[in-house]
Amino acid sequence: MNNMKYLKAALLAKTLESNREFAEAIVQWGKAAKQAQSPHNMGWALTRKDY
Repeated sequence: MNNMKYLKAALLAKTLESNREFAEAIVQWGKAAKQAQSPHNMGWALTRKDY
């Protein structure tokens, strides 16, 4: 994957969600959305952020 910043933020957000740290997960999903290079990844990150 050539977008490691997106991947790093998304994986951290996923881990935070698993740990029920939703406030910080929202922040990380927002960072992931900003780093996304594809519309699909951006849409996914924004959907998770809103969830």
